Amino acid sequence: MSEHLIGAERYWARYQPWLKSIGYILRPRYQPDWKPSWLTSNRPESESEDSLVVQLRALVLDARRQCDNFPVALKLVPTTTQELPIWRYLSSPERLVDSRNHCVPLLAIHPLPDTDDLVLAVMPLLLSYRIPTFDTVGEVLSCVHHLLQGLTFLHEHNVTHLDICTQNTMHDPGSKLYPKGFHPLQPSSYTPDPNSPQLVPSYSVSSRTLAPVKIYFIDFGESVMFESYEKRHYISGSVGHYLDLPEFAEDQPYDPFPVDIRALGETLHRGFASRYSDLELLNPILSKMRVDEPTKRISAADALSALSSLIATQDLKILRKPVTERAYATDYGRKQIHRRIFEARIKGVHPIQPPVVELELEEVKRLPLLSRWWEKIKFWLLV
Repeated sequence: MSEHLIGAERYWARYQPWLKSIGYILRPRYQPDWKPSWLTSNRPESESEDSLVVQLRALVLDARRQCDNFPVALKLVPTTTQELPIWRYLSSPERLVDSRNHCVPLLAIHPLPDTDDLVLAVMPLLLSYRIPTFDTVGEVLSCVHHLLQGLTFLHEHNVTHLDICTQNTMHDPGSKLYPKGFHPLQPSSYTPDPNSPQLVPSYSVSSRTLAPVKIYFIDFGESVMFESYEKRHYISGSVGHYLDLPEFAEDQPYDPFPVDIRALGETLHRGFASRYSDLELLNPILSKMRVDEPTKRISAADALSALSSLIATQDLKILRKPVTERAYATDYGRKQIHRRIFEARIKGVHPIQPPVVELELEEVKRLPLLSRWWEKIKFWLLV
């Protein structure tokens, strides 16, 4: 929180008039002559939307597209790297129609008015894949399936990400996960009135089962694309967030594709296996992704196949089983999880969402009338 713009905020505020001229609206904090609202509103700073500050070196800022009020993220991308060419390749029409493509789509590119070193890239506004918390085993398995599907897609197109981590694994919450909306910098809160900076807690959060999300990889700044499978080659240098990988230990050239597998394995281990209860069924696959010897590490396609087989063998009772964060579980949180699970069951929603077309899963049968009434009674008691 700050009464003054800091770091990269000043650059975004400087670009505000230009951004408005090309159709993008920034939050009040970055408007000309902004004054902190809490100084005159008698509202605490912590309850004021314009008190929230982006990271000091933030190259990404949220905005809204003026023509349709669509929430977007604006990113300053260097023109001297391969990030933009790779991103454009992955966002081409023939690749966007592939349901396995989980690379964030590039919506638009705008040259900056004052430099050729950077361009403005526009993408959908996303949230960390870990927010909000997961409710069920099925939600976790679905997320992992789509991430492995996305990595398989990348590798099939001879692209290696090389910076898979929690920060670069996101999802599009759509309009139903947070029915009242969310603030990009503080998703647990929202602004009820678009004309007011008042920030209030959001207690109305759905689940990934009831409000399916789309999983995305972002940030291709370290990525490498090869012309073909035959022209793949070893590369050198430590990259990404996991700098302690075995490939980097001896400063020797290495195959970059197993690096992606290990990085995703580490991300999933930290994000799920070591964070949530009742996810032991994932351990065999994650162990194969985290093998130290790169040549013995499972491929993305084989990991996806193994996970698909695992999901197909789980009955609805297992897929609906609640999971809770070990460090943050509360009685209220558990009650809300069970409430959402009951709601999904009453509505006949399969616990694997969004549906995975290629998987043959146990059918969700409509409950008999008496069972529906009993479930509704339990649901009402939990609301």
